[in-house]
Amino acid sequence: MTWTDTARYEGEWEMGYACGKGTFYHADGDIYEGVWNNNKCNGYGVYTNKKGARYEGYWKNDTQSGQGTEVWPEGSKYVGQYVNGKKQGTGKYSWADGSVYQGDWVDNRINGVGQYKWKDGRKYYGHWYNNDIMVWASTSTRTV
Repeated sequence: MTWTDTARYEGEWEMGYACGKGTFYHADGDIYEGVWNNNKCNGYGVYTNKKGARYEGYWKNDTQSGQGTEVWPEGSKYVGQYVNGKKQGTGKYSWADGSVYQGDWVDNRINGVGQYKWKDGRKYYGHWYNNDIMVWASTSTRTV
């Protein structure tokens, strides 16, 4: 089926809905190939952005949900959990410069416990909040 904006779907149908395996070619050049249910991406699929970004993994109601891998043209990569289209749960993000974070994510941000390794080999393991290292100041008083 082709729409007036040149978007088109090629694949299986059930009772007038995209259902089963199929490919959707967006008018802007993006492509989704995978499993459909009730006209939505549901199940395993691959979404390729016209600029080169790519997500391969699980979908629920048109959003990334479950285990997935996302790669970007500049060389960054994320492998981990998604909920409602956002990085959530545990995952590993590798930057193009060689730095790596592995640990907890909440709402697309580094939150919780994890390890960051800089490209020069230094490492930090500990707590994070909104992409920042958590450093607790001591409130105890020490007498000498």
